[in-house]
Amino acid sequence: MKFEEILPLPLTRADVLQAVARARQHHFIDNLRARHPNVRFDSKLRGYVGEIALGNWLRHQNIRPDAENKHQGKFKLDVDFEYRGLGLELKTSLVPDFDGTLRNTFLRRDLKLIRRSPHVEDLEGEVHIQIFFDSLTRRKDAWLKAQSVDLNSNDPEYLYEALCARSYLGRTYLVGWIDKPSLVERIYELPENQRTWEHAKREFWVCPLREIYPPRSLPRFLGFYSDRLF
Repeated sequence: MKFEEILPLPLTRADVLQAVARARQHHFIDNLRARHPNVRFDSKLRGYVGEIALGNWLRHQNIRPDAENKHQGKFKLDVDFEYRGLGLELKTSLVPDFDGTLRNTFLRRDLKLIRRSPHVEDLEGEVHIQIFFDSLTRRKDAWLKAQSVDLNSNDPEYLYEALCARSYLGRTYLVGWIDKPSLVERIYELPENQRTWEHAKREFWVCPLREIYPPRSLPRFLGFYSDRLF
């Protein structure tokens, strides 16, 4: 796919406030690395922002998920959306500072797929979707660490302002997606020692963003899948 095919996802202030409220209500396990509380909360918030933005877009494309945030599979992972028996897994990321721009990230980076088993066939979810927020990772983290924020506050408006959550408006992009059979096929085309990469003590499957499918083809794929079933 081409960089020009990525889509900005519209968000309203109300959408982000909803994400803030959800992030405040749910516990979060920091399973990648120990992080500053503000950074950890923003990471959780970012996940909910992505879910709301993607859910809005899917429904606008006449794709209405059957369920959201459903636990399934042997790893009991939280599947973001389920549609006609398909688990849709959402990945959300910031732009690495080394890249500098979202375009460079698109050309250099992979869809974020954690390797939890030696076999790619064991990957949970049938469709993996990548959202990027056009903000630099370390710069954002440094700003968050410098803020004095009462994360125990029950006031979404306060947390919205204190964490500058409005920064997600106009900076949320649907980059693309890949289905599991396509991913498995591509992985086995690679030499065994080139199938994964490592970051923050975790291992990930190789899946270059520039080689995944463009956003606008996802509704067609999901529609074709449901047409085969019914």
